Amino acid sequence: MADAGCLADHVAALRQLARTRPWMDLDRLGALGHSGGGFATVRAMQDFPEVYKAGVALSGSHDARCFNPGFVEAYDGADNPDAWALASNVDLADRLAGKLLLIHGEMDDQVHPDHTLRLADRLVAADKDFELLIVPGAEHTFIDCLTYVRKRCWDFLVRELMGTQPPAYRPAPIALGPEMLGEMFA
Repeated sequence: MADAGCLADHVAALRQLARTRPWMDLDRLGALGHSGGGFATVRAMQDFPEVYKAGVALSGSHDARCFNPGFVEAYDGADNPDAWALASNVDLADRLAGKLLLIHGEMDDQVHPDHTLRLADRLVAADKDFELLIVPGAEHTFIDCLTYVRKRCWDFLVRELMGTQPPAYRPAPIALGPEMLGEMFA
């Protein structure tokens, strides 16, 4: 789990794509991820700070040692504390170099908010600048406040990667009717 989905391959692909796509600006690259993707966003910023300048990590599972053992053991094996320690963003907090927004729902029952709070504590101890948003009453997927959370992500990335205030327009709300909710949890 420590390589967060082969981040080195992602970086190599971005660099390869940029060679034939002059509109790609690798000096303003950001990442956004939710849950395991929140972990991967922070890990990308820790392992490749020269590439990822900003990131938004939503509901990140930042320390395998404190996560669902069934999930962790499926990837890193049972009784493998060395591998689990390698899959800890908390232990690498001092490596953060870019602009980071951490978002977590107060009532998350899949990734306990303590994951984000422990990371935030270590970032403070390492004197790293970051932003933190705990969304009251929100669960893991932010279903009841998705438009608000999405706006906060959008605004942060626009400010940090484009160096400007977000435009007055906002992304359209995401329609989450019963048919969409069924697909999300199928």
